[in-house]
Amino acid sequence: MSMTNPFYHRGAIRQAANFHGRRNEIEQILGLLRNGQSVSLIGPRRIGKSSLLIHLCRPEVRLEWGLDPAKTWLILIDCQELGGSPPEDVYETLLTGLHHAAAEAGVTLDPLPNSPGSYRDLDRTLYQISQNHVTVVFLLDEFELLAANEHLTPYFFARLRGLTTKYGLAYLTASQRPLFAITAEEEILSSPFFNIFVTLPLGLYSDEEARTLFLARLKNTDISFGPALNQYLRFLVGPHPFFLHVAGYHAYQALLQNTSLETPEEFTQLDDPIEVEADSHLGYLWQNLTPEEQYVLAIADGSIDTLRLLEQQCLLVNEDGQYVYTSEILRRYVRRQDVRGLIQTGPFVIDQQRHQVWARGAELSLTTSQFNILMRLCQQPGQVVHGDDLETAVWGDVLVDDPDRLKTLIKRLRRAIAPYDNWIISERGVGYALRPPD
Repeated sequence: MSMTNPFYHRGAIRQAANFHGRRNEIEQILGLLRNGQSVSLIGPRRIGKSSLLIHLCRPEVRLEWGLDPAKTWLILIDCQELGGSPPEDVYETLLTGLHHAAAEAGVTLDPLPNSPGSYRDLDRTLYQISQNHVTVVFLLDEFELLAANEHLTPYFFARLRGLTTKYGLAYLTASQRPLFAITAEEEILSSPFFNIFVTLPLGLYSDEEARTLFLARLKNTDISFGPALNQYLRFLVGPHPFFLHVAGYHAYQALLQNTSLETPEEFTQLDDPIEVEADSHLGYLWQNLTPEEQYVLAIADGSIDTLRLLEQQCLLVNEDGQYVYTSEILRRYVRRQDVRGLIQTGPFVIDQQRHQVWARGAELSLTTSQFNILMRLCQQPGQVVHGDDLETAVWGDVLVDDPDRLKTLIKRLRRAIAPYDNWIISERGVGYALRPPD
């Protein structure tokens, strides 16, 4: 049995044996391509778009779904190499891909031209291929770089669209954002090329795919994750393919070093190393959000358009009509960020201007006095706030000879924020503090 950590994957998965899940997406994509329909695959960074495109190109995958690899050529193009290229370089890349596919299928084509590629050469080659009753699909990974290429005109994209009509050619693009959001200019977007796509989102794994990923990766090792550990890791990182590999990697390393991972208390040993590795990716996602999107993510509430955008980015998920974070590590990350207009402490998120409070995504109904007390405690988390300071936050400098009025208000506040009432700790004779319960 191998003792090499099987969760080493951080980039695209290139070995068929290591590809996991996505059967529904594969069936849907190949069904559309079979009928000549071009597809725009969209999903956030590291959700597995490149891995899926690579997997689709495998002949055995097409065979499984009823496509003859000899008659359906899927040609993968990495658009990272074409971000600033002139049209001739793009044509030449497409031509080279066609010739490689022809060689694998045993189809003879006219030799590649010595001069830079041209549309005429591409058209002529596709005509030859069509005479062999072959369907061609170009898979364009990192397509946003091609769409934003300033050297490519609307006429260039219109010509690509024309090839779909002449030869039944189809395109499968992969990008982080929808096509309308990634073009260099409005004139490009108006090209008929951008009107031929069905948009398919690539999101999180299903619960079953997430659970069985660990089982699949550990199959040929001497190490196993117990059901409780499996469940804890999925709670911590959610059903995100990249984060599941990060979590699996650190759990495997711990067990390899004979670290005990049997109880919930022992599971938390994994939190720090997993969060440290995940932080750079979460930081990338966070920095690419607008201030409004950051605000909505912090409170897990807001306009439906922004909530849906965050759902598309695999940051929030709708559960029974309420949006919640897709993972615990994301929730913790967001709580560590400075968000304009918000105080974030423990389970509480407070909007000072709008006088709103959320706890774990649920909005709380507080009176003005209760709000002022909680906000004052959240401004100094972990520290004891003197009773006089709390009274001033509620009643100002008005003196009232009533030693029990603050106690009464704290009692009502605790009742209003239940089940988080045990976060308010009484320091006898001094005041109160907001701290995690023991």
